[in-house]
Amino acid sequence: MLAEKQVTKRVHGYCALCTSRCGSIAVVENGRFVALEPDPSHPTGQALCAKGRAAPELVYHPERLLYPLKRTRPKGDPDPGWQRISWDEALSLIAENLRRIAGVHGPESVAFGSASPSTSGLDDSLQWLERLMHAFGGRNLCVAFELCGWGRYGANIYTFGASVPGSYIPDLENAGCILYWGYNPNLARLTHATATVAALRRGARLIVVDPRRTGVAKKADHWLRVRPGSDGALALGLCHVMIANGWYDETFIREWTNAPLLVRGDSRPFGGGKPAAVCGLE
Repeated sequence: MLAEKQVTKRVHGYCALCTSRCGSIAVVENGRFVALEPDPSHPTGQALCAKGRAAPELVYHPERLLYPLKRTRPKGDPDPGWQRISWDEALSLIAENLRRIAGVHGPESVAFGSASPSTSGLDDSLQWLERLMHAFGGRNLCVAFELCGWGRYGANIYTFGASVPGSYIPDLENAGCILYWGYNPNLARLTHATATVAALRRGARLIVVDPRRTGVAKKADHWLRVRPGSDGALALGLCHVMIANGWYDETFIREWTNAPLLVRGDSRPFGGGKPAAVCGLE
């Protein structure tokens, strides 16, 4: 009996298990997904994390849910009595209950929830969940968020108007100096780590602020080992040096920040008064 001929396909795409969307190649042997490899030809495909490499295990895990299940016993029962139903039945059941609740208590009584889009496959579909909520008439959205997300997402939204990564990726390839503050891309964003190593090879400087010497901190030109909780003091010290040397964009600060309104021009204390200069803006 002749052995079955092995047919291997390599499908280019990206890993959707987190917001990094690392470029990848899916290896398929005889119709079965067997491996996920990095795709160096992709802008973010220089490496894959452990979760991305484990994609085949997630796909074929024996306990992975593949179909909708309906509870047939009351909540609190040791055995929920899960029963497999069709997708059409599941959608009809959900729609029926949503309409019933909205009819009695209003659509605002329903809260929509999701896992973190940063560390799950939901990143490409969160917008559809929001559209569903708005179409339904709801206003309550509960989204899980990691501690690192507040700085990576929230701070960048307020500072630049877009999240990192998300709407854009930092221009590490052309940076002359890179500052990582409490951030270890070796664990959090491999695409940033590989881009940083490449930048260092072409002569970029690296500054890392972190109590631990982990990840790229081992390659840093300056590792600032701050004590936990003293980041604010370091930031203020850096601001003082920048102000003293005039290393800031005075026009930008005057027109796009509230800095000129924070310090009185006569007595110099905080608290308002006539618009005056902060950061040396007399």
